[in-house]
Amino acid sequence: MPEIIIVGAGIIGLSTALAICQEATSSYNITLISEHNPDTSSYPPAYTSPWAGAHFRPFPSKDQFELRDYPLARTTLEKFKELAITHPESSIEFVKGVEYFEAPDEKYRTVAEGWKEGVDNFRVLEKNELPSGCEMGVEYDTYILNAPFYLQFLYRMLKFKYDVRFVNSKLKSLKEASKYASGKNGKVIIINCTGQGLQWHGGYDADCFSIRGQTLLINAPKDPNITKATITHQSKDGLWTFYIPRPLNGGIILGGTKQPHDTFEGERIEETEILKLNGARLFPELMKTNEAGEKYFDVVRVNVGFRPARKGGVKIAESHIDGHRVIDGYGCGGSGYEFSWGVARSIVDLLEKPVARL
Repeated sequence: MPEIIIVGAGIIGLSTALAICQEATSSYNITLISEHNPDTSSYPPAYTSPWAGAHFRPFPSKDQFELRDYPLARTTLEKFKELAITHPESSIEFVKGVEYFEAPDEKYRTVAEGWKEGVDNFRVLEKNELPSGCEMGVEYDTYILNAPFYLQFLYRMLKFKYDVRFVNSKLKSLKEASKYASGKNGKVIIINCTGQGLQWHGGYDADCFSIRGQTLLINAPKDPNITKATITHQSKDGLWTFYIPRPLNGGIILGGTKQPHDTFEGERIEETEILKLNGARLFPELMKTNEAGEKYFDVVRVNVGFRPARKGGVKIAESHIDGHRVIDGYGCGGSGYEFSWGVARSIVDLLEKPVARL
């Protein structure tokens, strides 16, 4: 049986492994190598996937790369419709996505390509439906999920249903992955799902960079209306404030920051306070009231994660190095969950293409 080694156990690596198990026409022995995986007791900021919101928030494409990549999110959207029904334990739920804009740019005003394509019940809100100070708003059907639960769901499916082997190891180069091959099936196929694009001889893809995000996990009042939507608000200065319910009693994510090339792992108190101030102004329904009648956010945890972005968008490509087939699938930035099944199925397509004898 052919052998595959997937490097990286974030949302892309796990989704790719499951897509191969479920959808590839050939059978493979799969090993997944990573420094961290969903069974780890604690998650550092560099293991980004557990810190995600996560929800689907489409947006109009700003350049050729976003135009190329947005269909990946639609593939995931259709897969999640299926999983929400067949596997409720995955935590995927469909709710309303609502967005408000104080000063939308031309791409938003004209509903440019990439925003509404393939999105159910997308509509521009009427003026009388907008909050004070907003010029535009939209709503559409979207999904939310509990990121740690969904990662555990993928992990358990792979480990206990499909017998995928997990190895905890931090590789210094992609070529090190080959040493974990069984040696029984000739050259191993290596799939590179490391967020920053680990290179064959070491180092990372020079086009990759981190985008730091800080959010708050809060315990909101028990109002069922809160969990029926995920709401995003863009202020005149371009700052985004959003909240995302986490299904299966996972609290609410209130965010967030977006800081390219910033890898500070700790909480920035001033950012926490700004998130609270903006949240109190825009989403007061998420605040509790103490015995003195004062409103406050019940903050359970401050989250910090590094979105693995890439200049030029997602890299999905095949190469042949030292006799090995290498397939790349990385660089999704803040769209890891949204692109996950799109990238995974693209990798399966590459995997199953006939190749010349090496």
